[in-house]
Amino acid sequence: MSIDVVPLNSIFEISRGNKFDFNKMVKASMGEDSVAFIRRSGEKNGLIAFVEEIEDIEPYESGLITVALGGSALSSFVQPWPFYTAQNIAVLYPRFDMSLDMKLYYCLCIEANRFRYSTYGREANRTLHTIEIPALDHIPSWVDGVSKTTIGEFCNRLMGLVESK
Repeated sequence: MSIDVVPLNSIFEISRGNKFDFNKMVKASMGEDSVAFIRRSGEKNGLIAFVEEIEDIEPYESGLITVALGGSALSSFVQPWPFYTAQNIAVLYPRFDMSLDMKLYYCLCIEANRFRYSTYGREANRTLHTIEIPALDHIPSWVDGVSKTTIGEFCNRLMGLVESK
């Protein structure tokens, strides 16, 4: 069975992020008036801290995908909170309605291309839009509902542990 692939920019609109410097941001506690700050890390969804919202600069909306173009190249995450980005972060807007499961699947597909890039060599700045990913109609059927199934299984196992004590 062959899978049709398409360039990333046929499924996502790609923005270059805010390009903010974290050391110029004002840290804040997580809450209604704070915004997540995303960097080029492969850990913790790229989140370094929460910061104060900057007047006249609307944060990116939650549910979008961030992709590190350097650092931990191609680390890709669906962001659960409104956010700002550091330098060399791309923000992906789905061109089509997409479930969380589909976005998470595409994060894995993007990261599968990581071998093409290096931290102090070839970064993804110029070529991210050309990375080939499965076409929408070639997403495996198991993707739909996988996050709910996984969370459900985890909760059941956790309840089993609690009840056995």
